[in-house]
Amino acid sequence: MRCEEIMTRTVATLPMEASVWEAARLMAEKDIGFIPIVDKTGKAAGTVTDRDIVVRSVAKGDDPRNSKLSNYGGNQVVFCMPEDDVSKARKLMQEHQIQRILVCDQGNKPVGVISLQDIAEKEDENQVGKIVQEVKQPSVH
Repeated sequence: MRCEEIMTRTVATLPMEASVWEAARLMAEKDIGFIPIVDKTGKAAGTVTDRDIVVRSVAKGDDPRNSKLSNYGGNQVVFCMPEDDVSKARKLMQEHQIQRILVCDQGNKPVGVISLQDIAEKEDENQVGKIVQEVKQPSVH
């Protein structure tokens, strides 16, 4: 199965100059917990999660209206391509201990998101526990 077959195609993005408050508002509005951060050309430059907002900003007393996403540098961009097999997305999730992965086009522009839940929903019922365990436990190199 290809990544494009299971990815969520509507991707809400924000520029690096956006405030933490804007990210939180967009997450609440769209009922999501993950937003790709893009540069001026629309290329993926990082990601921000609801946990990042709470742990890296709010818990430290930062004012979310004045704190820019650029202050936090964004998380590493880990992505696969629409034509990649879903096993690649799962492997990247495991290697990087993440529950969501970007799907980017040839120009590194976000075109979709795949969550651990998306993968689990498409797998055989007996495989779901194994998949979650693989992603949640650090990989052995």
